[in-house]
Amino acid sequence: MSGRDPVMDIARVGCLVCVVLGHLLLLGASVTARHDLVLVRPLELQAWFTPVTWVTQIMPLFFAIGGFVGAQAWRRIDARGGTAAEFIRGRVLRLARPAVPFFAFLAIAILAMLLSGLDSDTVGRITSGVASPLWFLAAYTFSQAFVPGMVALHERAPVRTLVGLAVAAIALDVTRWASGISELGLFNMIFVWLFIQQLGVWAADGWFAARSRWSLSLLVVASFATLALLTELGAYPANMLDNLNPPTVALCLQGIAQLSLLMLLHPLLDRMMHVTAIRRIVAAVGSRLMTIYLWHLPVIALIVGLLLLSPVPSPEPGTVGWWLTRPVILLIAILLLTGITIALRRFEQPIIPRSNDKRVHDWSVSVSASLVILPPFTVVVFGLNFAIAVVGTVLLALAVLLQLPPRWSRRSRRSAQTVHSRDFDRLNRR
Repeated sequence: MSGRDPVMDIARVGCLVCVVLGHLLLLGASVTARHDLVLVRPLELQAWFTPVTWVTQIMPLFFAIGGFVGAQAWRRIDARGGTAAEFIRGRVLRLARPAVPFFAFLAIAILAMLLSGLDSDTVGRITSGVASPLWFLAAYTFSQAFVPGMVALHERAPVRTLVGLAVAAIALDVTRWASGISELGLFNMIFVWLFIQQLGVWAADGWFAARSRWSLSLLVVASFATLALLTELGAYPANMLDNLNPPTVALCLQGIAQLSLLMLLHPLLDRMMHVTAIRRIVAAVGSRLMTIYLWHLPVIALIVGLLLLSPVPSPEPGTVGWWLTRPVILLIAILLLTGITIALRRFEQPIIPRSNDKRVHDWSVSVSASLVILPPFTVVVFGLNFAIAVVGTVLLALAVLLQLPPRWSRRSRRSAQTVHSRDFDRLNRR
């Protein structure tokens, strides 16, 4: 496939919607008579929740889409004589810039909670929940940094590359089971996510588009059937959320099924993207994707916390009253997130360097990518506290500063904003 595929944009926004709704319904909080905070996950208590996660736990699809879009973007850069460092710099800036104010906010929020008298255990429980989506920043930055190399391997040996990643992921899972060392599973952040991202590279080359609807349907059924067998045998949890951290081979099967299902729905989604209103909504949300992803859980937690502190009695999590109030919480969250994305929009606007800026150094790009990966990975391993939040803010800011082109002008910033807001309409007119 050549040119940008708008279906990938609506699919990526759909993935974000699933994440936000899932976290909204997973966060239930109440206060006991002793003023102790009790956190529960009402959505997980539903009998239908586990099978639904096979479709709605959409991180595999998101990484596959990242492979599709990343491969096309890299090939455009390569075709005009650009370098891998140039591609990685763009990805680093796209991911790191929205994360800087977010980590700064976390540092301030943790300090405020500690100074207010909250005990460290309560603060830890709150921050561990709010920071739980940060693993994505580490895994996605790492995977995208490897796009140029993985595309090159795909062009030389597509089957061997994909099979090699699968074998490495399976071997690591087996080693983790045999040794009983669960921490080994963290290394599958490399092989599992690279495998799923590589599926997107295959899709960008048209492999999935060339399959018949029957073939794609067979891929969906075969992948889910194999996954069902493995979960029934006890090899992997049936709840796909439990396969996220550390990532397991179950996600590889889920990624094949979800990407095949997306390609089955491609004609319908393509027609939807020809509707002006839908295209504009997708463009608006897509241009603020990282900000919404990073901030949605703190916003939901803040709303829930303020309601608990208010004199208005809050319904017990999981009750009928609690479920009926979720649309209201969602509406308030959307309004607050809209305000946050407006306030922080400059952090998601692409940076267009001066036309004579050709200085993209491999060493600085490598350092910046490492600095982006380190803070969220540290949160995954050790949890989040004030020191980690402060150090993370500094490291992410340094990663951005290393990649900012020198003396990019006010005119360039205005041009970047115009390109960002009109991108969809321009591309769809081609």
